[in-house]
Amino acid sequence: MTPLLDRRRELDLITAALEAAETGGSGSLLVVTGGIGIGKSALLRALPALAERRGTQALTASGAVLEQDFAFGVAAQLLDPLRPGALLDLPDNDPHGELLALVADRSTQRPLLLLVDDLQWADPPSLRWLGHLAKRLTNLRVTVVVAVREGEPGAEEPRIHDITDRACHILRPGPLTPAGTAALVAAAFGRPADPEYAVACHEATGGHPMFLTATLTALLPTGAPATAQAGTVRAPHLAALRDRLAVALRSQPGPVQELAKALAVLDDGTDPELAGRLAGLDETGREEAARVLHRLGLLAGGPELAFVHRAVRDAVEELMTPAEQEDIHVYAALLLHSGGHPAERAAAQLLAATSCQDNWAVQVLRAAASAATRRGAPEDAARYLRRALLGSAPSGTDRAALLVDLATIERAFDPAAAVRHISQALLLLPSAAQRAKAAVRIPPSLLGSCPRPTVEAVVELAAEFGDPALLTGDDRELALRLEARLRHVAVIGPGRLPLCTARLRELGPTPSLCTAAERELVTVLLHGTTMAQGMSAAEVAPLANRVLQYEPASPEHTHTALPLLTHTLIAADSLEAIGPWLETARERARRDNATVPQALVAVELTHVMLARGRLTQARAHAAEALELGVADWATLQSMTAVVMLAIESRDTELARRLLAFRREGADHGYRPSSLQLIRGSSAVQRGDLPTALEYFLDWGRSAERADWRNPAVFPWRAWAAGLHYRMGDTHRAHDLIEEEYARAVAWGTPVAIGRAQRVKGALTTGERGIELLRESAATLEESVNGMERARTSLLLGRRLLRAGLAEAETQLRLARDQALGCGAPWLAEGAGRELQNFASSTASVAVAALTRTERRVAGLAAHGASNKEIAEWLEVSSRAVEKHLTHAYRKLNVAGRSQLVGMAHLLPGGGTAAGRP
Repeated sequence: MTPLLDRRRELDLITAALEAAETGGSGSLLVVTGGIGIGKSALLRALPALAERRGTQALTASGAVLEQDFAFGVAAQLLDPLRPGALLDLPDNDPHGELLALVADRSTQRPLLLLVDDLQWADPPSLRWLGHLAKRLTNLRVTVVVAVREGEPGAEEPRIHDITDRACHILRPGPLTPAGTAALVAAAFGRPADPEYAVACHEATGGHPMFLTATLTALLPTGAPATAQAGTVRAPHLAALRDRLAVALRSQPGPVQELAKALAVLDDGTDPELAGRLAGLDETGREEAARVLHRLGLLAGGPELAFVHRAVRDAVEELMTPAEQEDIHVYAALLLHSGGHPAERAAAQLLAATSCQDNWAVQVLRAAASAATRRGAPEDAARYLRRALLGSAPSGTDRAALLVDLATIERAFDPAAAVRHISQALLLLPSAAQRAKAAVRIPPSLLGSCPRPTVEAVVELAAEFGDPALLTGDDRELALRLEARLRHVAVIGPGRLPLCTARLRELGPTPSLCTAAERELVTVLLHGTTMAQGMSAAEVAPLANRVLQYEPASPEHTHTALPLLTHTLIAADSLEAIGPWLETARERARRDNATVPQALVAVELTHVMLARGRLTQARAHAAEALELGVADWATLQSMTAVVMLAIESRDTELARRLLAFRREGADHGYRPSSLQLIRGSSAVQRGDLPTALEYFLDWGRSAERADWRNPAVFPWRAWAAGLHYRMGDTHRAHDLIEEEYARAVAWGTPVAIGRAQRVKGALTTGERGIELLRESAATLEESVNGMERARTSLLLGRRLLRAGLAEAETQLRLARDQALGCGAPWLAEGAGRELQNFASSTASVAVAALTRTERRVAGLAAHGASNKEIAEWLEVSSRAVEKHLTHAYRKLNVAGRSQLVGMAHLLPGGGTAAGRP
């Protein structure tokens, strides 16, 4: 049973009235009034027990809407306990007198408490009788408490006022206090309420008993309450409360219902004048209707009009038919639009009304989309434009323009939908210029995965525009952008990638980079040249950095060919400027709340950190990209950095996630799939070398067909050479790595050359192998890639260790430090194991150099014997023991007994636990 809370004042007044009737014979009338659900009935339900404790007999009755035609129905409920059937034989001439006499007579025997709930719905004869009774209470031992719901039409009738005007007290229960709310929450869940949760419940319901009780009832099945849940309970979870409110609203006159509907359609905190206009009410009618809703307890206080709880809005919407809702939303949108309100407010109304397809509605929705884009809400903007499409003709330039605008926004969070809508627009636009403007909105990386007709349409457009050098103005810009898309590595046909070098040379040694289109084309040509190795890194890097200097650090670059610039600069081992540039772009993408640019910039940063050998940071950026859903829409080529991270970091979980990503068919059958590299890497980790080799060789054959020749991008020959060597095919291993090395030298970057030198050294035995590894270490000193340096240092340290050279320790320690610094624990562990082997080997040699007596003394000391014990056991002096130990420390290169203990396994310790001989 719900406890009665925060009603001490009301109970005190009622108790005083009962006492006056009991002791002084002076009865009274008290009226409990307020809006729906404020707790009037709960207060009345608590009074019979209070009366019984005082020896007063409580009689109860309740009015009902459907029982108002039953004469004396409420009176019968009250008086039947006193004399069953008392109302069956009432005299026609004075029925009220007979009933008053009955009450007066019984009150002389025992004080009476008469309780009438919902008095506004009592039948007229009962109301007249209660009016007569109210006039005579001063001489009777009778206390009458009636509850009246404010705002109900019946509550304002004269017969009700005839009763309530004679009340000695008007009681208006208020909302629960925060402490009362906490107590009710504790009672609902059967344990003390969490303070934060109780506060959340109070804020969500305003302490209103009806809303609070309904909320707690809905939350009970969820078990332990969570703070965030209190404000999120919505229909249908509060269906019973919604239905109760709907019943209350249906009994209201038309103006009240119309104002409630207007408020339900408009936002909370609505301007009263606007709500009145929408409801079709003048100022007087609006104020009266608002007064009724406020008295019902459905409106919050304040100058603006707002419902006290979401359930009230749900109940009002229940009153409206779908046609009514459609009409009122359209009218609300028109009023907001014509009144100069923000476009998004009017557009929100149009989203709920799909029938309105007028030109003004489309204008409102487009204006709202622009506003949403400015505030960094692309998904809201897309909703407005999708709604605008409903009002546009199925064909024509207007619809095409909407599709292009929608696609431009969708690029920020749904690239697939963007491409689809641009493809549709291309079919509707009449002129080549219009189609070209639409086509260049397709991100080049996605054009290759478009349906073949879309790609062919772009090819035809480029042919129609012709040579950009012969064009000027916008036509030239469009022609350059179209060319950039068709030369993009994701689109360009077999055998055409090497042509990028010739085209780049046509532009001259310092091509113009003043416009975005020029920069985009040069970026594509630089990348194609890099992949096909048509120039050296020394030629590519300066021009790529010039492009970066001209290009603003904006997240919008992800919708163009500019992400290829990151690939090019990494391949050219030129990373100084690209990292800070991408960080700036990322911050702007976060500010704009653009999911796709955020994810793609995170992938680019993954690539940069991987190129620097910083695996920890690379993993963090990759995790951000995956969390943003990049695997749901990006092409495999766009995710190359994440693929390489899975391979380089031996991350089996990341590899598993990527292998679940299937987009291989997007490459039209001849480009290599990065998934083959992941499968090969996974096979290596499983120890399945033949399968791994087949995957790498198959990928390499595809790469050659696609003219992907640069070893700085994908060092697949180095990987395959290592596998050939481990499987015993040294001849083929040397052939592959020699080709890799020749291409690396031609490209000219320290990483590519140093990596090839390392593999050559690994495959070469003897002094020449060590010499090649030293060359690799020297070459990689010029690179920022710490992981490549760690790999070379580890391999060189191992070879030096096998050769018995003391320099091995220096290289192994360097490898361990470099591996730990770049986040490659498996390399650090390998270096650590080799250092232990080195220490053991060095210690064994040193122990062998000890004399027999020195070895005996050192062994006893290492196993815990003191100098005195050693002297006694060997029957020598303590001075002699100290002399032998000093010589042993020097030969073993240890500082004292603490370090000597670590070599105990190499020294004799005797035949007892104490080390005694």
